[in-house]
Amino acid sequence: MMFFVKNFLYFILLHLVIASPQINLYLTDEINDNKTDIVFQHNCLYVPTFTGKENNIHQIISYCLTEWSSKWIIEENNLDQKFTFNQLYKQNITSQQLYLWSAPMDVVERYQFYLNHLSISNQSSFMATQLFYNCTLPRFGPLCQYSLDTYISPNSSLYEIIYDFYQHEYNPINLTCYTHLECNRGPSSICLDWTEICDGTLDCQNGIDEEFCGQLHFSDCEENEYQCANGQCISKIFLHDNRNNFECLDRTDEIWKNMRNSLLFLEFRSEPTFATEDIACPQRHDQIHMKLTSSCLSKRVKILEKLLLNDKPIEVSDDCWIAVKCQSGIYDRYDPRCLIHCSKRTCKEIINQTCLDMLPVPAGTIVFGHMFFIYTTEDLIKFNARSISPSYVCYNDQLCDEFYPNKSLISFNNATCRRPADFPLQFKSVAFARGNWFSMYVLPLYQYLSHCNKIHYNESANCNNLTMYKCINSSMCISKHRLYDNITDCKYKDDEECAQINGSCLLYGLDDLFKCTTTNICISPALVKDGRCQCGLDQYTFCDDEDLNDLYIRKHISFATICDGFTELIPVTIDGRNETDETECEYWQCNNTYTRCDGFWNCFNGADEVDCYSSSLSFNCPYQYYHICVSPHTNQFMCLPLGKAHDGNIDCLGGTDEPKLCRSNDYQSSYKNFQCINDTDKLCIKPEGLCYQSHCQDGSDEQFCDKNRGISLDTTICDEQYESVRSEVENFFCARQFDTNKPKVIHFSLGKSTNSTNQITQQHTNEMILHSSIRQTTIQQHQQRCHRGLPLRIWLNIDQNLTIAACLCPPRFYGNMCQYQNQRVSLTLRFQTFS
Repeated sequence: MMFFVKNFLYFILLHLVIASPQINLYLTDEINDNKTDIVFQHNCLYVPTFTGKENNIHQIISYCLTEWSSKWIIEENNLDQKFTFNQLYKQNITSQQLYLWSAPMDVVERYQFYLNHLSISNQSSFMATQLFYNCTLPRFGPLCQYSLDTYISPNSSLYEIIYDFYQHEYNPINLTCYTHLECNRGPSSICLDWTEICDGTLDCQNGIDEEFCGQLHFSDCEENEYQCANGQCISKIFLHDNRNNFECLDRTDEIWKNMRNSLLFLEFRSEPTFATEDIACPQRHDQIHMKLTSSCLSKRVKILEKLLLNDKPIEVSDDCWIAVKCQSGIYDRYDPRCLIHCSKRTCKEIINQTCLDMLPVPAGTIVFGHMFFIYTTEDLIKFNARSISPSYVCYNDQLCDEFYPNKSLISFNNATCRRPADFPLQFKSVAFARGNWFSMYVLPLYQYLSHCNKIHYNESANCNNLTMYKCINSSMCISKHRLYDNITDCKYKDDEECAQINGSCLLYGLDDLFKCTTTNICISPALVKDGRCQCGLDQYTFCDDEDLNDLYIRKHISFATICDGFTELIPVTIDGRNETDETECEYWQCNNTYTRCDGFWNCFNGADEVDCYSSSLSFNCPYQYYHICVSPHTNQFMCLPLGKAHDGNIDCLGGTDEPKLCRSNDYQSSYKNFQCINDTDKLCIKPEGLCYQSHCQDGSDEQFCDKNRGISLDTTICDEQYESVRSEVENFFCARQFDTNKPKVIHFSLGKSTNSTNQITQQHTNEMILHSSIRQTTIQQHQQRCHRGLPLRIWLNIDQNLTIAACLCPPRFYGNMCQYQNQRVSLTLRFQTFS
């Protein structure tokens, strides 16, 4: 009988090891929950994150319940097997086995304590009756009372389940809020974001978000520290240590990749790591775009704009409010809301009959905690433009002055208001702003009236501080870190005029200004890699502040790229000869561990790419030392002997056997890789025109295209939208690498050479291949409920299938929907070994 029980117990538990995620909860023991003012994290999952192979960054994220568990009444679980510690002991079960069987860590530790004290403590007899619940997937927890809503496949690990979940776009429908400061941002539905604290922009009407922030700006960092643009001090060992990981909250310690709107937004599809969550994007605008927050999430901007424009003054009727938004251009006049609302009466008639003479739009302040717009019914009725400019801009005259005198001013709600032309203030056109009301009218406030963002730091006491700069002919002082940042703070723009003195930027009192070699000026490090060239182009069309990586590569030789068939270095004259990394390469081995199967013909005859073709091709060459290419006569795949490659004769369609014909001979890479065969000019073209518009005189860029596709193409066949309808030959040409994609820096490696072109391509786009069983619809169904947390289900009564939804929140958030932003300290440690 004992033998049967023992083996039965092993049979029950063994299935957890064979094909199931291991889910161990931490901090599951109950504590006194009377202190409701404290955010207590309990019932936590600790999960490592994937940060990319090149990052060498390690982080474990906790996902925890932050609601007191006493609010849920969990009924007795009669469905799952349960065992006392005594029963487990008699079957020789170890604490390690319980851990592998997804037992909560508190249970694992108590069981080990029980085993340790069996013979020496009376407490062991009391603990002998404590229970371990053998949960049936997908449930887990001390009483099997939890399950993840994202769980689908029993073959995925917890790591994979969470990784897959966060690969989908975060698309919130409401805001998360920092509620630990009493901030009035206007509408009650709009709240403070933690990134808006000490970001240099007033958002709260009482200015509390910038109160005491002078301590940051007035502080001096130690000699071994770097001062971020926001005044924060970090150790210099973290400066420029990893472009994807920031220690400065404003990200000014790293030079990040140039991406569209990279200064305004950073969108991530990843777990809530330090690198994605504990950062701010404090620049509020560029030449075209603007935003009302320092958050890096573009979705938050959209929600803020929607909530702000929905905020109606109490004394204004709904009829009037909708008509004003339609007539002014906040809503497009062809918007269904406008067509319906203004169908029986015109919008002008509704405004004339229902509106007050002066309307604040929106109801609260828009920028700097005190500025707002007023529309007059007279202007709304008089003008017929697609978008009507605000009649007045209102402000606190204690915070905003030095405008043209002798202009007609009005007072509204204790604010001073003047016509836009009296500032002067130039609004954007509809075409320029693409019809976006905020870009047309709010963006110019940032651009022309930035000095109205006046933050008082007890100026009389601190203007003499070495970290401060005093504007010319003004009492205004700003932090020196706001100099030369392309944002005018001083009335006479003297904070943006900086030239090198004797070739140095140090005389301005800052040791971190970026020195332009082309134009002899200094700029803020915040402008480096911001997508716009501040320094001007040099003779090689490179920009000092934008092409940092390229400039370094062009001037520093790299062993791994010497004689690899691609010119990287700018020519250097030595003994009257122009020398590069590709001169005198006759005896250099071009087929080596760095070049083998990397997707590029480093050897001009492609010897380094023989037998490296993707296994997805149905065509294979039965011989060694042959290249696969497309015959210009049959438009079908063929095998080309290695000896016929790079022989000066084009044997393959597109000249794929003679890549040097289209390869740039200088240090500037080429996007053109398709050779027109019979053109007199030997034209090379980009693949954008393949199967769409003929660029070759002989039509060779169209001859292989499928003429029976049954659809008309709006762009090249290589566009992602046509992937499912491309032929295998078309896929072959679309998959060819651009010279510009060749890695400019190759790190030394003892690993084996890659043997598939497809693998090389994938390693740049898919750093990690995981089993993905979570469907898009499932993610969309649950993701918005918990913001950046994990959707959890609590089983109140397993027998009756009675559940309630909850959330496991990462450290940055708490609340039943992870809707509140937490107070926290983020710590980064760097370990270093010494010989």
